This record gives sequence, C-alpha cells and structure tokens, in this order.
Amino acid sequence: MRLGLGFFAIAVSTLALTQVSAAAETRALVVGVSGYPNLAETLRLHGPRNDSREVVKTIVELGLDPASVTVLADGVSDLPAGVVDAGPGTHSAILGALETLGAESKPGDLVFFYFSGHGSQQPDRDGDEQGGNDEIFLPYDVGSWTGSGVENAIVDDDFDAVIRRILDKGVDFFGMIDACNSATGFRAAPDAVAQSRQVPPGLLGVPDGGTSSGRGIRTAGQAGSEPRGRAAFFYAAQETEEALELTPKGAEPGEFYGVFTYNVLKRMRQSPNLTYRTLHQAVVNDIKRGSLMATQTPELEGELLDEPVLRLGNAAPRRQWPIWSGKLQGGELDGLSRGAVVALYDDPATPDDKALAYGRIETAGATKSLVVPAAWPCGAGGADCAAVDEAAFRKGRFARVVEPSLDFSLSFSEPVRIDPNDGHDYAPALAAFHAAIGSYRLRARVSTRADGYDVAVGLVDGKLAFSSAAGLVDPLGPGSSPRLTLPAEPGAAVAAVEEAVKRIARALALQRLAVADPGAGAALDARIRIARARPGTIKDGVCPEGAENFLPSVPAGDAPQFDDCDILSVVMKNAGKKSIDVTALLVGPDFSITPVWPADGAANRIHLGEERTADLLQMEPDPTASTEERLVFIAVPGVGKAHTVFDDLSQEGLRAGPADDAPETAALRDLLATGLDDFSRSAAPQPTRIEEEMTIAVKPFVVRAAAGG
Repeated sequence: MRLGLGFFAIAVSTLALTQVSAAAETRALVVGVSGYPNLAETLRLHGPRNDSREVVKTIVELGLDPASVTVLADGVSDLPAGVVDAGPGTHSAILGALETLGAESKPGDLVFFYFSGHGSQQPDRDGDEQGGNDEIFLPYDVGSWTGSGVENAIVDDDFDAVIRRILDKGVDFFGMIDACNSATGFRAAPDAVAQSRQVPPGLLGVPDGGTSSGRGIRTAGQAGSEPRGRAAFFYAAQETEEALELTPKGAEPGEFYGVFTYNVLKRMRQSPNLTYRTLHQAVVNDIKRGSLMATQTPELEGELLDEPVLRLGNAAPRRQWPIWSGKLQGGELDGLSRGAVVALYDDPATPDDKALAYGRIETAGATKSLVVPAAWPCGAGGADCAAVDEAAFRKGRFARVVEPSLDFSLSFSEPVRIDPNDGHDYAPALAAFHAAIGSYRLRARVSTRADGYDVAVGLVDGKLAFSSAAGLVDPLGPGSSPRLTLPAEPGAAVAAVEEAVKRIARALALQRLAVADPGAGAALDARIRIARARPGTIKDGVCPEGAENFLPSVPAGDAPQFDDCDILSVVMKNAGKKSIDVTALLVGPDFSITPVWPADGAANRIHLGEERTADLLQMEPDPTASTEERLVFIAVPGVGKAHTVFDDLSQEGLRAGPADDAPETAALRDLLATGLDDFSRSAAPQPTRIEEEMTIAVKPFVVRAAAGG
C-alpha cells in the first residue's frame, strides 16, 4: 500500500462521515458587507444587506434553528426572530465569530459560512501563492494599503488558519462566497444596471504584485495537512470572471441582489432536497439560460458535493451531465461508453421518473459523447419498446445513465499450468474462468486466442494468474503478477472472474485513451521528482517525518525506481494555449484506480504558463514484492466552466489478504498486477474521435522490494 500525501485526509474524512450522529448540529455565520465607510462611495454595494437577509430567511424557513444563525451585516433588517444580529461585519467580528462557531461545534457538526461583499488582491506575504498575490476579502472596516498590506483586510491565509482549526476538530465546513477573486475587466449584464463585487487592487493603493493566484480559500488543497473534517466551497464566479449584483426582474427598482446568491436561494426554495452538486448544476444552468449568459460561472469544489445541502434533506447522489451544442459533456473518462442508454431532462433538479425522452450513446470520446434518440424503456428481451420522441429528445439538456454498457474487447490465452507438480486442483478455477468469459455479460466482448492475445492466463499457487502477452509470470519477483483467489461456491467464483475481467478492461481502456494525440490548448508537461529518505532515518520499519530527514527532491528520470519511504512529487506545467484542469490518477498494482490530485477537493486549474508542484505519494517501508505502477495525468481545457475532476473513474483494487482469510474475502482482495505497458491494443476498439481537447500522459514507475524480499 502507498500512502498519498494528502490522501490520508480523505480516509479520515470518510471515517468522520460515518460518525455523524443524529444529534449533529449545523451552525451558520452569515456576513453581508455593503457600506464600506472607508472606501469611495462608488465602491459601496447595495446587494449584500439584501443577500444576507434572504440567506437567513431561507435557511431558517428550511429548518435551521434561528438561535444557531449569527448575522454580521450593516443595514440589514427584518431578520427572523431568534437570529443573533451581531452588528457590522468587521475584521475582528468575522474572524471572532468563526472561532466561536468552531469552539461550540463538536465532531460531526457542520459550520456554514456565507460572505457577500467585495474581494480583491494584494501581494503575497509569505510566498505560498503560485501567482504572486494573496486573495483578500474586504470587511466593513477595511482601509487602504499600509505598505505591508491592506488595512483590516481578511487575507485568504487568515481564513485558511481558522477553517483548519475547525476541521481538525472533526467538524465539516461549507463556505459560500459571493465576491470576486481576481482582477479582470467587468462586463455589464445586458439590459441591466449591474455592479461588480471586485475592487481592483489599485483603488486600494495596492502596488502591482503579479497575476491572480485564483481561489480565495485554499483549505482543502494544502499538502501535508490532515484535516479530520471535510470542507467544500461554493463560489460566485470563476477566477477570471466578475461576481455581479443587479436588480432582478420583478424586484423593486434599486433593490440589488447578488446574481449568484439570488439564483442559489431561488433553487433552494424550489427544491430544498438537493445535493450540493445538483444545486451547483442547477444554478449554472439558470445563470447561463438567463440574461447574463456566460459572464458568470459559479464554481463548486470540495468533499461534501454529494451530500444534502446544509443537511436539510436526504437527497441521494446523482450523476448527470449537461448537453451543450448537441454533445453530452461526458465520455469514457466519466464511465460512459458506447451503447449506454441515458434519460434526458430539461432541468438538473427534475426527479428521475420525469424524463423527457431517452437516448443511446452512439460515440463516446474521452470527455464528450454523441447521443441519438432511443426507444426506451423496453420489455423483457428488448421487446415492446416505447416509441422514440424526437421532439422531446431535442429539449433534453441533462443526461443520466439508466442502462450502462460495457464497451471493451479483450482477449486471453487459454490458462496454462505453470508447475505441473504444484499439487493443486485447478478444475474449479478453469470452470469458473470459462463460464465467466462465456457469460451473457462478457461473451460479446471477451475471447480466448492461441496467439496475439492481450492477457496471458496462468495457473499458479492454486489461483488464476494474469500476465502480459509475453506470458511471463512474476517478472518483477514473486507475487508481482496478478493472482485471483476464487471462492469455493461456483456461482461466486464466476462472479469474481467477471469482476476481475472488468477491472482489467477499465485499466486497459484508460491506457488506450492515453495514446490520443494531445489536443490543442490542453497541453500538460508533467515531470516526476523523487525525494529519498536520508540514510539511517528509517527506524524499526517506520518512515521518518519532517523535511530535514529527506534529501532534496531531484528529477526521477524516464524509468524511475522508488525505495522505502521515498516521496514522489510532480511538477505540472501548462504548456498549452488555455487554462487546463488536471487530474492525476494512480493505477495500482492491484488494478485499483485512485485519484491522487487534486487532494481533498482542492482547485485543479492551472493557468497559462503556470507551474504547480505537488507531493503525491510516499512509499511504504519494506515491501514484500516489487511492483510496477503508473500515474495517469489527464488535462482538459478549463475556460468558462466549472472545474473538471475525473474522480469518478476510481475503482477499488483486489489485494491479497492474510493466509487465514476466508476464500470469499481473498477473492475480493487478492489481485496483484503487473504493469500494463506490455498489453497490446490490437483487439481493443479505438474510440471514434469527436471534437475534444485533452492531454493524457502516463508515467510508469517501479517500487522495489526490500533487500531479500
């Protein structure tokens, strides 16, 4: 097992989720800053006082206890009875209230933080920002540049420190920010009097300190942090966009609201039982279909995305993809494949049983798919299918899978006994193997060949062993080839082989996509580095901690080999023509696929010319067998849309358990894999390329067994 730096936080967070009790509480801090007495009158806002009032009314109406809600807003009135009105949102009041909420919360609780007001930037004060600037939020008593910072501004680092203390208690945190985070030009909304919620740094007297670094709060993405709670953030706009406030249609003249907040609250009132992910999709859809068009694209990131909003309902996770310009915005990297049937909806919050029409994926690329109308649902054996409704099909804007498809072709050798005298009876394993590949689920996609096969199958140690087409078993030493222990019950044994075949096919499909030519505008330069533990620092089989116990990081080369406790890091540079969203996946020796970057739901957008460095993995001490693993980097354009992360491609591996494991347990854990470079793609159908931009890079590496292992 490898311990990813930052991945431990995910494991801890999952545990925290299971510990949430019925007695868990939600506390809220709602901040709205309008007046800004120390700034020019032209920079004062009108909407935050309305935003904060409506946020409080909405969450109280939907079930939050008014006594658990604290408001820091100037000029606000008509708050629900019982809500704590603590005055204007000054620097000390905001940070003090957050500290108080954290102190009052217990593990399993949720803290909700809302901020409506101005955002800006100032030069980075501690060297932790990629772009040279700190993001700042402007409280009621903000001043001007003092020579070292903007007076009373709340720096993203300040927020970060407070939120970390909350997370370290096992408390979850959700932040909703209706403010700007970058200094780009303002584009007014058509036919509306609108105002930007971004103060250019120059108007605060801030010297020119570089370009935007992106997001304002970085809690979820700091390397080496191990928060026990989970964090997520909902932002009003992308890094290169402005957050707007305006008078919505039907409102009183001069009644301003934040565009983002207005649409969020409208959706929450219409459909209270939503997950954060579905709420985000609905809000983006509403803004894009409204008069603002593409001027503002809200962003959601973090670990709480598939939970009910503020725990106000019991909404279940829902995977769906938008349809833009006739293309479904998801593909093989999202688990979609040719032949899958999808239900179409005109709104992301529509219940599953209210589909407009149905379609079938005709062509699946890596990130986009083409869908054609389909007759669905059908009766037994595919008979008595509902008629195709092409008019309704054309109205579909979101798609959900109702009938998945396995779109792969894989060939195996006939199983060969490696040692005729090993004393094992392989008849049950052979029967399970042939029954599985001949099953109705796999027979059209899997076959055996005398030569030219993709995967060689051996019979060794009483198990099925999978190897490269060269037929070598354990090329990196004992235990390095994949082995599958089968349960005694025949039906369960067949199911175990089927599942192993599917996992191998997914890993091969990921590799197949990696041979695609880099798309224009999505070029990624990823370089692996290694930091070795200093001699004598590994004691009693325990890896050292602290940077002083490791040699300086150096390039790992084209065929990197890692030893006990070595740290693998990566330098990712955007070498293309557009901003890119990058996902890093670890394909393990057990055919597991694990997202390793971004960590903990952090932002993964890399801007033009930007370079990001991240520690990804640390090797375990004293591995018993050498293994070949690989990192797969996926980059897609990140312009004018929410961040793209391919974490849904993940799958658990099958690892060998202790000798006393029951066969059924071993069957779910005992698959040790070789690397996949030697597998041919001769039988694999190459996806028809549709217009898409992406870069997929594979970086294999070897983890060496301990001496004598």
